[in-house]
Amino acid sequence: MALQVTIDAGSKADAELIAKELPGGPVPSSRRGYGIIRLRLRDPRETRDILSIVESCVERHHLAWARLRLGDEEWMFRGRNGNGNGRSH
Repeated sequence: MALQVTIDAGSKADAELIAKELPGGPVPSSRRGYGIIRLRLRDPRETRDILSIVESCVERHHLAWARLRLGDEEWMFRGRNGNGNGRSH
């Protein structure tokens, strides 16, 4: 069963940086100024890899934040540029 994952970012440019690193080449879009990436996972275990990729992108590119949503679960990643101190769940 495929799982729908949504990744929100502070801007479409931020979402584009994250999307470049994700498997499957998802295309980011924008809504109300925020960047959005939607992708499907075949296996819930793939979530761990996606979480690592998003967390790494936020840190390496000094993004303010990104949020990953999967069903009822949500992970928030905050940049270490004064807007937080990394990963929270």
